[in-house]
Amino acid sequence: MHRLRFRRSAVPTRGVVIGSREERTHDGSGGSFELEIRYRVPDGREFTFKEGGQSRHHDGAVVRVLYDPSRPENAHLEFTAARAWVESAVLLVLGAVVTWLVIFVWQPWSQ
Repeated sequence: MHRLRFRRSAVPTRGVVIGSREERTHDGSGGSFELEIRYRVPDGREFTFKEGGQSRHHDGAVVRVLYDPSRPENAHLEFTAARAWVESAVLLVLGAVVTWLVIFVWQPWSQ
């Protein structure tokens, strides 16, 4: 929900990937990436931020950035509202499953 609130008031701009680092899993089957991104706000100030994700971007790649106009140092890679809703739904379902397991599976076995 925090991401959705941020997206509602954020301002889009373009950023440039100035660094990327791949983090592989122990078995080598996949991994994630940490990107360092530089962007400029309309008054000419430049900011950088780091963000992790599953998508790979090479140094120099242009990406869409969302930043908070009242605190321009607070920025994220652009994301869709659908993605934020899906992430929220997955966490909700996961929480419901764990709660169900604790109430109906673990509790009777502990008695």
